[in-house]
Amino acid sequence: MMALRILFLRELHLAVAGGGGAAGPAAFMLAALALVPLGVGPDPEILRAAAPGVVAFAALLASLQGAERMFGDDLADGTLELYALSPVSLTGLALAKAGAFALGVLWPAPVIGFVAALAYGMDVQSAGVLAAALLLAVPGLALGAGFAGALAAGLSRAGLLIALIAAPLQVPLLVFVAGAGRAAMEDTGLAGANLMLAGAFSLAALALAPFGMAAALKARLE
Repeated sequence: MMALRILFLRELHLAVAGGGGAAGPAAFMLAALALVPLGVGPDPEILRAAAPGVVAFAALLASLQGAERMFGDDLADGTLELYALSPVSLTGLALAKAGAFALGVLWPAPVIGFVAALAYGMDVQSAGVLAAALLLAVPGLALGAGFAGALAAGLSRAGLLIALIAAPLQVPLLVFVAGAGRAAMEDTGLAGANLMLAGAFSLAALALAPFGMAAALKARLE
């Protein structure tokens, strides 16, 4: 347990300090949210209606930034082989990597989502529900990106492959996030159900994804 804690703190430090930390994904998410009004037009009603889906999709794009480096750098320089010989299992390594990615890289997503929802015309309460849904979704997004990163580690054009693997896995989660925001905005009474589904998806990913990541990493080391 102590070794896993030390590994997590190390990975968290690397996630925050290496490659710009949260700056890259945050900038990417902001850019995506800023470009949408240029494409759909300035109509307030259209922007307000599109806000939950646009914010959720921008969070997906942000989660893919940096996923390539989650395991690729360690595989390239031999660190992954040393991890495999350490007391920490590959499953523990996967958990530490995904947790560090969520806390060190994806933490701005709910904040940016809240501000963007207000800018798109959502009321404060609905924007808060959308931000809460994003907060519940962050672990699932990080684990999905980590699973794709583990499968694509060491491959050429890994970024494209990661997007192709992660996006279909994360779409259901984004449906729940956008559904929570839309339900709060339209006062349908289904916001709570969507929040619970988003949280349940992240819990399911927490239960399953680390083992898939460990299996993918083991295959890369053989």
